[in-house]
Amino acid sequence: MPDAVLSIYQATLTFAIAAIALLASPGPATLALAASGAAYGMKRSTGFFAGITLGLIIAMTLVATGLYVVLHSFPALAAALTVISVVYIFWLAYRIGTAPPIKDEQSLVTPGWGAGFVLGVANIKAYAAFAALLGSFTLGTPPAWEQGVKALICLLVCVVFDFLWLFAGSRMRKLFIHPIWNRRLNVSFAILMVATVAWSFTLS
Repeated sequence: MPDAVLSIYQATLTFAIAAIALLASPGPATLALAASGAAYGMKRSTGFFAGITLGLIIAMTLVATGLYVVLHSFPALAAALTVISVVYIFWLAYRIGTAPPIKDEQSLVTPGWGAGFVLGVANIKAYAAFAALLGSFTLGTPPAWEQGVKALICLLVCVVFDFLWLFAGSRMRKLFIHPIWNRRLNVSFAILMVATVAWSFTLS
């Protein structure tokens, strides 16, 4: 019995490390959160953060239940969904890259939970990561608990590290007031978002 418990513990730890590597690394959602935190601050970005979290839960549910695989068994539908996701993320990257310096706190139009939700659901990197994590690892727990435990770990990793990306972005807020640094940072965030979309295809 102790050996079995140790085996489950080791497998769970390995899974958690893999989840952090895949889900906490730079991606469209994490970079958008950092940019939002820098441009609007922690408080104003709360709805955006909540929307992304909800969207990621939907994405993970689609993968865990097999609906993601079913959708992708229809090539035309899969291609359409992929194009929509890529176009939305590219549009968001463009908005971030061309955002003006912070001038008037009261006039800022912050991204709401709806924008975050769409980004979470359309996040190609997240689908690739969830598919790899939920389909390639075995924890050794009872079958009825296996997917639930893995999904819970993935969700905790997403919530904790997405919040840390948002917090890290908020620490850069003063730089976004300066016109030159604002432009450099916005463009950098935008380029990285586009780059992570390309990288996500290598994970699929």
